[in-house]
Amino acid sequence: MPKNNTIQIVEADVLVIGSGIAGLRAALEVSRMGREALLVSKSPVGKANNTYLAGGLFSVAHGGFDVNTHMQKTLGSGRGINNRVLVSKFITEAPNLIEELCELGMRGRFHPTGFATRESSLLGGPQINSVLLNACRQGGVRFIGGTMVTDLLVRDQTCFGAVGFHKRTGDVFGFQCGAVMLATGGAGAIYAQHDNAPGMTGDGYALALEAGLELIDMEFVQFYPLVYAGSGKARMIIPALFADAGRITNRLGEDLKEKYGLHEKPVALVSRDRFAQALFKEIRLGNDVDGALLLDLTKLEDGRIPAEEDARKKLGKILHYHTTPVRITPACHHTMGGVVIDEWGRTAVENLFAAGEVVGGIHGANRMGGNALSEALVFGTLGARKAVEATGSTRQSTKDFRQLALQHAERNIRARWHEGKGSTGAIPHMENLRRSLWQDAGIVRDAQSLRNALQVIDEVLAEGDKESAGAPQKLLRIMECRNAALTARSIVLGAIAREETRGSHYRDDFPVEDERWTKNIYVGLGRDRPEVTRMLPVSL
Repeated sequence: MPKNNTIQIVEADVLVIGSGIAGLRAALEVSRMGREALLVSKSPVGKANNTYLAGGLFSVAHGGFDVNTHMQKTLGSGRGINNRVLVSKFITEAPNLIEELCELGMRGRFHPTGFATRESSLLGGPQINSVLLNACRQGGVRFIGGTMVTDLLVRDQTCFGAVGFHKRTGDVFGFQCGAVMLATGGAGAIYAQHDNAPGMTGDGYALALEAGLELIDMEFVQFYPLVYAGSGKARMIIPALFADAGRITNRLGEDLKEKYGLHEKPVALVSRDRFAQALFKEIRLGNDVDGALLLDLTKLEDGRIPAEEDARKKLGKILHYHTTPVRITPACHHTMGGVVIDEWGRTAVENLFAAGEVVGGIHGANRMGGNALSEALVFGTLGARKAVEATGSTRQSTKDFRQLALQHAERNIRARWHEGKGSTGAIPHMENLRRSLWQDAGIVRDAQSLRNALQVIDEVLAEGDKESAGAPQKLLRIMECRNAALTARSIVLGAIAREETRGSHYRDDFPVEDERWTKNIYVGLGRDRPEVTRMLPVSL
């Protein structure tokens, strides 16, 4: 770790934090507008993010699936608490931007409700990222991978850049720029069971809170019901249509689709929340088989398995579904809440923009399948355009910026750094946090379980304040654990406040959707901890 007065200042017109579809498309747009884009990513650029792991499905209006139909389905999934301005914006802008991705080289095909990049493989995300990454390189975008951003530099409600460190070398950076795009992704990896990239620990939510922003509707966390629970492949998503093809049973042999009245098809998409809740209840009741339920496809002919031939072959080698039932579990999939933006990706802090899963308000109480990639693409693009406009405003002098960056580096990086020494509590604290969130603040919740989770979160935050690191990787784990705990507290406080069941938020003690709760819940930072700041009726 460099000495206290050492910091590398890196300048750019627009700083983009995150290298999924939102971040890559934002950086590309900045470069196309003749400005210098710097993209910083905690993971290797373009990899180890949720876009890379995605199935490659875009919901988009085309043909008989028109804008009005897409709008109604999105609002229906969101149970009426979506921000309609944001929904309208992404639905109307998505078709042209997806066509443009195809012109850049993205392969795929249109289907009745959108576009699919996944043709004969299990994932479509790598192709999306590779197409955008290649376009960014041709456009002159600069990249810095393996670097965690720890602070947004905000003064007088204006963002001037950020501070971070390289997770291998420990080098500290001050990123001076005219505007910042926050595209860090979500927080699925803070749950014990999840299908996210491992670095999705809520970094963007923590950055936003500490920059003075509010988060909206954090209690809405989406759980996908069909995740492979086999050894070594716990995060692999099984295609949704497989649930319709086979029987899903517990250790007693009961057909769970019949038991819970899950008759709509495709059940893993149309009834995703109810399906995940049913599986979780069975596991909680002890009707599981070593922590999983069983998807039985053994009696089906291969041609009846709803997947392309190449995908069937790959799944067959991994799952052995021809000869034995597949062990499945629900898992955390997507965080619907997040940073508050307007239709141009602007936040309440001047020169700070956000796009992708870190943003809230678009999906409401539950996300319609395929909307995540589409809205991230749209707001990454639109936010970048406004970010370029913002670069014309007055910047701080290099001297003033260096001083501000050093202050933040001293407080959040060097204060936790002790060369060759340090504690090792971050990993067990994170494991404890994940277990508690899964059991007490996951698919099925009630007042007591949520209070239990809140107690664990506050203990993790208190212990984390005592943590120190002797190596950059350990410092990364400490920072990730703190970000996860801040995010978790935001989720749990929203879940405690919302005394109803709506969409992905299921309260066992309030099992009915209540019209009086057609409102948004906001969380902000108070006394160094997230607190509920306000609850407002949804603007229709």
